[in-house]
Amino acid sequence: MGYQHFKNDDYSIRSNPKNAFVGHPKLGIQLNPGTYQININNGLAFEACHLDNHSRYVAGRKQNHSNVLLLGCSFTYGFGVDDGQTFASLLQKAYPDAGIQNAGVIGYGSVQSLMQLKEQLEAGHLKVALLHFSSYHFMRNRLSQQYRSNLKIGYKRSSQDVDNLMKQSKFPYKTSCDGPIEFASWESMYSNWPGRDWFAAINSMQTAFDKASEDIEQQLEITACILKEMNDLCRKKGVEFGVVCLDNTPETIQLKKGLDGFNWLDVNFNFNSKELTNYPYDSHPNRKGHKLIADKIQPFLRGLLNEN
Repeated sequence: MGYQHFKNDDYSIRSNPKNAFVGHPKLGIQLNPGTYQININNGLAFEACHLDNHSRYVAGRKQNHSNVLLLGCSFTYGFGVDDGQTFASLLQKAYPDAGIQNAGVIGYGSVQSLMQLKEQLEAGHLKVALLHFSSYHFMRNRLSQQYRSNLKIGYKRSSQDVDNLMKQSKFPYKTSCDGPIEFASWESMYSNWPGRDWFAAINSMQTAFDKASEDIEQQLEITACILKEMNDLCRKKGVEFGVVCLDNTPETIQLKKGLDGFNWLDVNFNFNSKELTNYPYDSHPNRKGHKLIADKIQPFLRGLLNEN
């Protein structure tokens, strides 16, 4: 009848020393301090230094305090490239007098970025906060059923130690604009229906159920509310807030229309490009990709810093 069997493609993440990424009771995932050699799919290796404040090292930074905060997910973190090759480090090189902090973490959505921003605003040093947005964040902000599946099954494929590392993890999400931030534990995140591993029909039904549960309009509404809250928080503190939209989809276009007056930059990065991504290992930007992104952000950041 055309039903597909249950199958997971292999995806491996190994680090030396172990445990570069660990669970967190409110943010879901956190960078574990230390310097790591990380290998993706037994072929792509990069070095990453995680600082004591659980952010990634930015090459060339001289200031002790952060006045430019970069928020986002694995694209901002720089998954697949060395510390000095991330667009965060390239921006630091372009603005040596700025103290740039790379707070990007794999798997993050805008909810985690909102929580990080609140903490950073209390320090009182920020001048600019940039949220690097991706269309992946819509489902992460709602923690949709399809994303729960991607997260639980996909992340478990990366390492045999995942369940132990994520035991304390709780992932934040929102179900409405007015409601509080809620949390889902790693254990209750997602589970396969009985028989899914063995019966194609059951796999097909659960996959169809997950897709049918997606409510993109609700995800758009929740995401817009999160970004508006971030903008309002920054405005009250006299901090410039900007959105760097990395990809271009009908949903990001609709989101932009609903955020009239925001500082907004469209990067239009091609995540299908073999020349700009870590192909064939994964679709994260490679060294050339980070250089392209940094070149596009640089004049945008200059304007927010009020530099000529």
